Amino acid sequence: METRIRLFLLSIAMAACSGCAILHRPSPPPAPAPAPAAQSAAGDDANAQPPSVIEPQVERRTLKVPKIAARNIELGGYYGEISIEDFGAQPVAGLRFDYHITEDFFFEATYGRAKGGETSFEELSGGVQLLSNAERRFTYYNLSLGYNLLPGEVFIGRSLVMTSALYMIGGIGSVNFGGDQNVSVNFGSGFRVLPTDWLALHIDVQDIVFKSDITGVDRLKNNLQATIGATVFFW
Repeated sequence: METRIRLFLLSIAMAACSGCAILHRPSPPPAPAPAPAAQSAAGDDANAQPPSVIEPQVERRTLKVPKIAARNIELGGYYGEISIEDFGAQPVAGLRFDYHITEDFFFEATYGRAKGGETSFEELSGGVQLLSNAERRFTYYNLSLGYNLLPGEVFIGRSLVMTSALYMIGGIGSVNFGGDQNVSVNFGSGFRVLPTDWLALHIDVQDIVFKSDITGVDRLKNNLQATIGATVFFW
């Protein structure tokens, strides 16, 4: 009987000890703190600078600006061919003087000489001469106003650039031909290109019109002229 009582008391004591152990079980450990490496990476991202902009490396071309504005006077000559009405196409040579009023307008004075050939009547008549050798000299003076219609540039290859201009021209003058002095009107167009700051090359086409009765009929004579020339800029 005494043994049973001891076993009963021992069972109660063991049950009480196990309950206390459950009540005093330690709480789970806290979550580990973030690793220092992760914190360092986050800090680097926050302090990182934005990527720099790439500057394009463009090679700039050096331009040479012609000093034309300070030189308003052109002086030079020309050579070409003129078709003297009824007297055939003949060589012509002359001088020209240009004064640039503005960048768009200029005055031009020209003097030209040629020599008329024989008319078809003279060639078929077998020796009849309408004009003497002195009277066949064709000389003219023109005073014209020009306008630079299309100023621009001419590109030759990749490195050579020349200033250029397409211009219109017209004016009045005088023609000495066939022993008569006649008032004339001239008009046409030309193209100017400047290889350097002081030299200009010209291509011109003009019509010189005057009234004459050399062939027996008093009417207007059209004399088409095409020339090439060169001028030099002064002052």
